[in-house]
Amino acid sequence: MNPLLPPGPADLKELTSRCIDRSYDSLYNLTTSLPNTASEERRGVALKQLQDTHAVFKKLLVLTRWSVQSPLADKCAELLQEAQTFQDQANETNDRLYFLHRDLDRAKERQYDLTTAIDVLYGGTYTRLPRVINYAMHPREFPPVDEETSIAELDAVLRFRLIEETIPDKFTHIDVHEGFVTAGASGEFEMVFTVDGTKPDSLWLVASVQTVLTDPVAQATFKHLASTSSLRIIQSNAPTDVHYMQLKILIQKRLNQSATPLLDACNIMSDFCCSLALRILHAQGQLLVDTRWPHGVSFLHQDHNDAATLDIVYWTDATAPYVAASTPGTFSLEEMRNRMHPDALRYPAAGCCVRLQPNTTNDKTAAGLFSLQLFPAPPSMLLQRYPALVPEALAVPTNLYGLSADHFLLGAMDVHAASALFCLEQHLLVQTNTDQDYDDGAELRWLTTGERVRVTRSSPRNMRLARVDSSGRAPLEVSWDMRTGRFGAFCLAQASSIAAAVAHLETLLHTTVKVQLPGVTVAGEFALVFASNDDVAAAVAAVLRLVVAFELEAFASGCANLPVVRVRDRHAAAVDAAGVASDAVFVELVRGKDATVYLVVELDTIPEVTLDKARKRRRRCRRRDSDGLFSLGPPAFSILHVVDEPHRPSASSSSVRCLERLPTPGYVGTKKRKRRDVPSLSALLLDMAAVGRQRAQWHLLDAFATKYNVLLTTTSTWSTTTDDGSVELASSTPSTSSLWTVSCPFPDRLHTAPHVDVHRLEARVFPDSSVEVTVHVGSSPFAYISPQGSSSGGRGGGRGSFVATALPTGDLVYRRRWTNQKFQLPLMDVVVANVMLHVKPMAELGHRLERTLLSSLNADGVGQIYAERADPFKFTLACRGLPRCQSSSQSLLICDDVIMRVHVEHKVMHQYPRGAFVLTTAPSHALLPFLQDALNTHKSTAQLVEVLERTAVPLVMLSRALTAAYPAAVVPSNFVLVPRSQTHLRLTYADRCAVDVVFLADQKINVRSAPSSLVPVPSCAMPGGLLLDHASFYDTVRRSLVPEMAAL
Repeated sequence: MNPLLPPGPADLKELTSRCIDRSYDSLYNLTTSLPNTASEERRGVALKQLQDTHAVFKKLLVLTRWSVQSPLADKCAELLQEAQTFQDQANETNDRLYFLHRDLDRAKERQYDLTTAIDVLYGGTYTRLPRVINYAMHPREFPPVDEETSIAELDAVLRFRLIEETIPDKFTHIDVHEGFVTAGASGEFEMVFTVDGTKPDSLWLVASVQTVLTDPVAQATFKHLASTSSLRIIQSNAPTDVHYMQLKILIQKRLNQSATPLLDACNIMSDFCCSLALRILHAQGQLLVDTRWPHGVSFLHQDHNDAATLDIVYWTDATAPYVAASTPGTFSLEEMRNRMHPDALRYPAAGCCVRLQPNTTNDKTAAGLFSLQLFPAPPSMLLQRYPALVPEALAVPTNLYGLSADHFLLGAMDVHAASALFCLEQHLLVQTNTDQDYDDGAELRWLTTGERVRVTRSSPRNMRLARVDSSGRAPLEVSWDMRTGRFGAFCLAQASSIAAAVAHLETLLHTTVKVQLPGVTVAGEFALVFASNDDVAAAVAAVLRLVVAFELEAFASGCANLPVVRVRDRHAAAVDAAGVASDAVFVELVRGKDATVYLVVELDTIPEVTLDKARKRRRRCRRRDSDGLFSLGPPAFSILHVVDEPHRPSASSSSVRCLERLPTPGYVGTKKRKRRDVPSLSALLLDMAAVGRQRAQWHLLDAFATKYNVLLTTTSTWSTTTDDGSVELASSTPSTSSLWTVSCPFPDRLHTAPHVDVHRLEARVFPDSSVEVTVHVGSSPFAYISPQGSSSGGRGGGRGSFVATALPTGDLVYRRRWTNQKFQLPLMDVVVANVMLHVKPMAELGHRLERTLLSSLNADGVGQIYAERADPFKFTLACRGLPRCQSSSQSLLICDDVIMRVHVEHKVMHQYPRGAFVLTTAPSHALLPFLQDALNTHKSTAQLVEVLERTAVPLVMLSRALTAAYPAAVVPSNFVLVPRSQTHLRLTYADRCAVDVVFLADQKINVRSAPSSLVPVPSCAMPGGLLLDHASFYDTVRRSLVPEMAAL
């Protein structure tokens, strides 16, 4: 460091922090030492401390004020440095001139070639005399040459030489033209050869070599194979002329000494393309690690024995390290390879990987730029089951433009994930040598715990297990997450016990199951190691057992919502014997030591259908829901006696002793069934279930009345029965089919005035247990407008979803169907909450919006905002385009067409717990966030309508102008719209230039160059910018503004 130069600049923030830390440490030491100091000395010590601190900060103040002159000091330092550099260069020049003068003096001295003089004087010979001196005075004349004949003769010689030579299989094309042979491999390289004469033993000469990366024609042909980022990396790694010159020299040396010159030249170029491909993949992998895969993935580029390799390593936390054999005198394949090949390239010690390396085999038909090896290798049985797994997932490209590190990473993960699922399947299922049974495409196997399961595989990375005595609608799905490198378990059954069992299974798979690495020098075969051999299988069996119990409970609860007794934990062993089939339920009645008795309930899901209406009513119960006419036949009850036989194998240790149907059916002939009293049982069950649901709704309404201290008024209506006495529940219109109606006044403690005057609430319960609540209001807060083709608005979502409708009289109707969801909120509470949270603010907004729209009507209607739909649940504001006389032929903004719709709703959001107005548009509106914030802040509809009238038509024009067809020099994706305010928009292009678009009143638009623009746009560079109207805005942007911004 030069002592004459001043020190480097320091940050004021850093100096201030140091002074504060120093004063804090001094103050801390003072407070620590004062209690141990005599009282007469404390004052002096404290004053000294304060004086030191004052001096330090005073120096800092002086330094801060003096630092204003730091630019002058920097200039002086630069001048001093330049002077020092000039002095050093002057001294160096002086030294060089001195040495040059000394060398010139030496050059004057004569140097005599005594050896040559002796040969000439005494021997009369001069061996160094060149032959060309004979023709120095009179040069030889070359004979006339016929170029076409010479070229034809040379082409014939080249074709004859090609017949004699060994042609590599990698060459995809060989052309002989004008004395040169052009040979190459498509997508890799191209070489040009010739010979140094017409003799049979003339040598091959290399005229030029080239890869596909520097060929303009090939680049235009194959660039679509690579993405933008990959193409940028490929172009940055393309060879230069220096590389090609070195390749020519290397290939020519090999051609001069080889017996198979073309084959050796092809091998050299193939190795070069392979090394180039691995370098490109390594650069792409580093980009993936920096962006999409920052954790757990690495790309290792190594050079071993003059050959480049690339290892893609992943899932380092999911593998177990290799453990050498502990038995004395035994050697594993890994240890033997270590002894025989101590210098072999090793695999990673942790994690799975795929190794990309040059083709080292002598197979000339091997396709691809390089070869690959998975570590560990997938099991051979998996490859027999899925022969196309590895070729499809890890297809090696034959074109340098088709290289993709993401393809090899995801492909290797896919194969290893399939291997992990296959090994887990081998661990869970019993392996048999016989052919497996199949049921509707699913494989029937046995778990190691003794359960019969149905195995379904939607893909090699997914496996679904379900017991054969279950319906299979909620199977246990086990998969492998490629991003985290872990097993994942999932089940559709919505039960807390099943969720806990699945979570326990996932924990076991994460903690006790690892991928066992075969070593570091041998690829080996993929295998899993389990901390305990029985825990995972027992956890899977427990999940499947709980799924069967849940399906039994859900099926029973779904039969008209009859009460169900849940299976307790102490009865878990009995669940193994219970089950659900597609058309039967098995319920355990008695269980003894050697026998079990079940009650079998069989449901007739396809009853007989006859033309006689009376027979229909006697044989089934009829009701209509959203899916149409639903028929349910009478159930059949049976007794099943199962006897356990211990001497039989465990796979079939039970036998059916008897199966008795209750009551025993009787038949007359083969087609006609006797009339019995059993069919009325099904109608009775459904009727009682409907009554139970209606009673549940009544309790909810009664709880609402008690909560808000209101009086309920109940009105009952009629129900229908059939001629033979069975109950028929037929749904019709709400006015004629409701069983009873409940009305009550609106709670007094809740205030909705002045815009919404609610008088009373009226609830109806229908035979299908759906509930309808009508909110009667005094008068509508504003004029309702229904959308074209519909007169209702729907609103639903989340728990307690409902359908809401606004009537022309101002009344609001809410309806919800009965579902089997638990913890369902009462509809009356949901309606009251919806009225207070959403309907009330929407009514206030609608009242103001109605006055705003009436006052903003104009004569021509250009850009006019009008209401397509208006009710307390949703507003839809529409805007038309320019009239036909003012719109250009390309803008297509005709007055009869609605170019934009703005939907206004009131919803509960994260930042607004009590709800806020939410705006959505079609098509998108770039300034929508500012409009929504302004509406929620000021509640001004006049401001909203004014801003929409200013911006709707120009924004649609701008959007269509930016998406129009342009020449290749204009890249529409480089245009970015940056919203600045409600009426201010900034348009940027490739971070080089920007213009500000300000939407003014009276359909005026101001376009001016932005202050942050690096290069001003010529058409907007004048002070104040351009002032345009709606009619000329599209053409100005399309024909002038966009080309100018792209050309800068």
